[in-house]
Amino acid sequence: MSYREKTFSELMVGDVAAKLVQTASTVSADASIREVIDRMTSNPLSRKVYVVDAEGRYMGTVSTETILRLIGYRVGVRKDGGLSFVRFLRDALKEEAGHIMVKGTTVTKETKLTAALDIMVNEHLNDLPVVDANGILVGEMASLGLLEEGKILFDEGPGA
Repeated sequence: MSYREKTFSELMVGDVAAKLVQTASTVSADASIREVIDRMTSNPLSRKVYVVDAEGRYMGTVSTETILRLIGYRVGVRKDGGLSFVRFLRDALKEEAGHIMVKGTTVTKETKLTAALDIMVNEHLNDLPVVDANGILVGEMASLGLLEEGKILFDEGPGA
């Protein structure tokens, strides 16, 4: 069955990989925050940089939200109060990607597209790292591509 003969609910990430999965921005765990920002700004379609080990295995994700928070701490933009100060002490002095990355949920090309969508909706994510069976990062499933693929649902009506 070809990709276009399947309904959205039958599709796997791999069925639409050419449309949805783009090259991911990556850094090593010891990359500087400056390098993370450079990688982030060089790929404007993504809002994340992925931390990988020497073999390319996914280790974690650094989001723009994390970087913006660190910038805010550096320039003094933060809410008053004890909790904010504790967060400042915890985060402001971190200098490497491995210190600020978050281990996120990954998908493979064998993951159903609806399962990937469920992760994105429930975990409030715009993009997902795509890994192979060995945990090697093979790309990033971008939400803009998913929107493109999903718009057909609004032409066909509910349950497509």
